[in-house]
Amino acid sequence: MALASETARKAAYLFLILCCVAVLGFGGYRLYLDMAPAKVSVPEVPFGLKAGTEFLKGDSPDMRQELSTLPLQTQGEIRRATELFRSGAYAQANEIFNAVSLLYPDLTVSLWNEVNTLFEMDSLTDLESNRLNLVVGKLQGKFPNTGLAKYLESRKTYKSGNKSVALEMAKIAVEQAPALVETHLWYARLLKENNRLPQAVEEARTAISLSAGNEPRGYEVLAGLFHDQGNLDSCSSLLDYGLTQYPMDAELLLLRGYLWEYQGRYDEAEKVYQRILAFRPDFENAAVALSTIGEKTAPGVGGAKISPMDRSQLAWEILEPLVEKYPENMPLREALGLAYLKGRDYDRARIQFREIQSKDPEYPDIQQRIQECNVTRDSLRETMAPATSHDFSTMLGHYLVRYGATPAEFFKKYDIKNFRPVKKNAWQESFYDAPYKHTYTVVFDSLNRFREVHVVVYDSSTTSNHLGLAPEVFTRFLKQNSRISGIGNSTGETDCGEGLVIDAAVWETQDNFEVLARVVGTPKEIRMVRFDKSVLPPGLKLCDYISYLKEF
Repeated sequence: MALASETARKAAYLFLILCCVAVLGFGGYRLYLDMAPAKVSVPEVPFGLKAGTEFLKGDSPDMRQELSTLPLQTQGEIRRATELFRSGAYAQANEIFNAVSLLYPDLTVSLWNEVNTLFEMDSLTDLESNRLNLVVGKLQGKFPNTGLAKYLESRKTYKSGNKSVALEMAKIAVEQAPALVETHLWYARLLKENNRLPQAVEEARTAISLSAGNEPRGYEVLAGLFHDQGNLDSCSSLLDYGLTQYPMDAELLLLRGYLWEYQGRYDEAEKVYQRILAFRPDFENAAVALSTIGEKTAPGVGGAKISPMDRSQLAWEILEPLVEKYPENMPLREALGLAYLKGRDYDRARIQFREIQSKDPEYPDIQQRIQECNVTRDSLRETMAPATSHDFSTMLGHYLVRYGATPAEFFKKYDIKNFRPVKKNAWQESFYDAPYKHTYTVVFDSLNRFREVHVVVYDSSTTSNHLGLAPEVFTRFLKQNSRISGIGNSTGETDCGEGLVIDAAVWETQDNFEVLARVVGTPKEIRMVRFDKSVLPPGLKLCDYISYLKEF
């Protein structure tokens, strides 16, 4: 009996000891959770880091928790603005974030989104610049000496032009706030800019994992890095996945277009670029890509860039003399038209197909060929240059810059990105205002002073006056220029010899001389030239201006 009692007592002591150990263990675990550095563990995400990889939270603020405390309507507005931000509509996104910030002046999540949106905008008004400085100061004051503050300092420093310091500040931001997605994205972008591609890849993958794949910019950066490294298989695989998640992402679609071009799939690439511009018409990279189809080479691939026009040049050289020798051979003419079409010279292709139609209206598929030229050419021109590039006062090359201005003065008023150099001291811009293609060439003299403007306007509509009488394009722009420069003096039709007859109007003031003309028999095109009057030699007659009119 005594033995049983002793055994029971020992069992009770053992149970009590185990309970104490359990309580102490639980207390120690809770103390560890409270005192030890907080961590986040990333999930399994395609193209991210290994599942379960842990990151210290550092001094990152918990914005998700703050967001969950807001009214559902406000949460919805922030999410809508976030989607606008991701689609590149920064101005619209900023309006929403700014409105939320005004309602909740101390709300970190709205201030954070607003400041990142302002940093992404290409140009800021004075009001927006002041707002950016205010929000940066407010966040840095709210989170002094944190990774978030260092990130903001990095972006400010980069904006001021000190890129090396910005890179170092971004590195510190990542170290202090390793769980903040934005710091990794920014650091990856700067590393890429400094050609430190392997490090940039790691940062981009980290951003993808930390965001659980919910941040398309991580995929954009990583796809761009794969592309720049020449790792096109990985880039293609990432695009296949990324575009299933974000099918309207402009940056991912742009890279898809590049890859198709490298494979020679130019029609598919063109459709991609046009698709981008349909929902994001101000995306300059897509417009440039569309205008340079066939001229790109894959990273790491040497050799000259060959455009579709260059590839078709041999066929042109063979077929053109044959068509000239056998003008009644319609299959031969069709082959030439198809060669022009393949080389993206839509105007000359259309001329050949229209000639076939005029001689044989029943020629197989000829109407479809003409339609292909019209649709492709017009859609290309519309996307390359929006009609809003000129208002009424600057149409027909009426740039509001005085004669004698330097190029620096001229391009301070008119964006140089819209122009390309065509010869020494001459710059040209083109835009499409349906159905008219405008080409304006600005000429500076040998001392680099603004001297003259050459204008060509082409009517791309399907109808024209083939009798050679004054067509709509001439009368329309004659009226338009009269509204700008006053009533001009009509010259009537003037025979300049060798079958060249021109119809023109001239305007003359103390410092300006203008000629607007059309060639009789070429009813779809007008040409105009505007001079600094002081540079013109005396005694010129109308036909003497033909060389100027045809110079560009």
